Formats: sequence, structure tokens, C-alpha cells
Amino acid sequence: MSAEWLSQVLLPWVLASVMMAMGLNLTRADFTHTWRHPRRILLGTGLQIIALPLLAWALVLLLPLPPLAAAGLLLVSLVPGGATSNMFSFLVQGDLALSVSLTAIAAVLAPFTLPLIMGWNLEQLGLDGQGISLPYWHTVGQLLLVTLVPVLTGMLLRRALGERPLEWILPKVKVLTGLAMIAVVLALFVSHAERLPMLLSIETLAVLLMCVLGMALGHLAARRLRLPHASVRAITVEVGVQNAGVAMMVAFVILQQPAIGLVPLLYGLLMNVPVFLWMLACFWRDRQVAISPERS
Repeated sequence: MSAEWLSQVLLPWVLASVMMAMGLNLTRADFTHTWRHPRRILLGTGLQIIALPLLAWALVLLLPLPPLAAAGLLLVSLVPGGATSNMFSFLVQGDLALSVSLTAIAAVLAPFTLPLIMGWNLEQLGLDGQGISLPYWHTVGQLLLVTLVPVLTGMLLRRALGERPLEWILPKVKVLTGLAMIAVVLALFVSHAERLPMLLSIETLAVLLMCVLGMALGHLAARRLRLPHASVRAITVEVGVQNAGVAMMVAFVILQQPAIGLVPLLYGLLMNVPVFLWMLACFWRDRQVAISPERS
């Protein structure tokens, strides 16, 4: 299986299927309660759209990253969260409705904000002089086809099918799309294995730092505003966990730059390490609170 076929054909289709599965999970009730607390929405969205790209730029300025690797890191900071962030929010007993709402808002905004900001990023890195550019409307169209359109299609299908058939379909769709996305990421990892050893140094550090610092930023900001415990966990995940699949699609399919796509590929694999460690810490804290409620 060629790397080109994986990145150009299979990745966009699998990504669209994951986003459609997310749409199948969305209901009006997911948004109704959340929108009664606009502070949580504004904080989560602001951190994702503004703070995370600034954090990525800080890492680019602090670490001696090659321009193409820097572009990959900046690209990851601009993509929305995805089904993965919703899954982690669920596992740590976070506010799932808030997590889903933040993911949906980011999925609506990203097709328009990503090409605009990423085009400016490429200029600042001097890559536009090397013929690397991101045509705005072409990119908007491509992102809409693999993010927003599948989400809306999933929501319409949910409404058409009704609740009873979905009780049987949804668990299977979640498993199939999740396994398909994992398989594509691993296949891309193997197909680009010869290029990865050179990245397992400063690029790995940058990827791990962005995930860890993004989670810390979300956690501290939400705690500062004294949000409910479940909302703090949801925002922590949403800021720290980005949809690496979208970033890879932009790099491999639209930009035609595998060297830029390798950092999102690394991110898609390595982000799980700090997230799982944080999950273990959450489980330990919940157990301690259950044993000694006065500690909560």
C-alpha cells in the first residue's frame, strides 16, 4: 500500500467517516444545556482559536525547529478537536456536552480560519518563497468536505433514522471509524518510517510540550474561572487534544508536503502519552475522593 494512496485517498475518506460518526452522536440536548453557560463556551473556544496557536508560535521561537517541522507544529495548533477529545472527556467524567459543543464550534470555524492563519504562518516561516502556499478557497472547500459536511450529514441521518436504530448502529460505527483512523495513522507511520528517525529529537519534544502545555493552559484557565469540575476536565482535553487527522490531510493532500505532515503524524501518536498519564491521575484523584469525600 503506497504512502501516496494512503494520504491522498484513504486518509480523507476515513477522516470524513470519523466526523460523520461524531455528527451521529450530536443531539439538540447536547447544546441546549451548554449554551446556558456561555462563559464555558467562550473560554474553551478562545483557548483553542487564539491561545493554542500563540503557544505553538512560542515553541517555534524557543526551539530550533526546521521550518517545515515548525509549519507542521503550527498546523496542528489550528485544527479542531475531534472524536478523540470527546472520548477522553467521557473517560475522565468530564462535561461531555461541553466537549462536544466545543468540538462542533471548532469544526465550523476551522475551515475558514485555518487556511487564513496557516497561509500567514507559511509566509512568516519563509516557506512561501519555496513555492509552498495554501490557496484559501480551495482549502476551505476541502476542509468543509472532510469536517463540517460529514458532521451535518451525521446529524441529519440521526434525525432521519430515529433513536431506536441508532442504539444498535452507533456503538459499531464508533468502533469501526475509530479502528480505521488508528489503522491509517499507523500505516502512514510505517510508510514514512525512514524519515522518522531524524524527527525523534527536537520535533518529539515540541509535540509533547504542545500537548502538555495546552492541557495545562486549559486546566489552569478553567480553574481560575472557578468552573465546575467536569467542565475543567472537558476544557483541559479540548485544548490539549487536537485532530491530527485534519492536520495530516492538509499537509499531505492540499500542501503536498509530506515533510510538514510528519509532525502531525508524530503528534497523533505521541499525544496519547501525556493524555493517558493525566487520565490515570484523574482516576487516582476520583478514587481518593470516593474514599475520603472531605478531600474534594
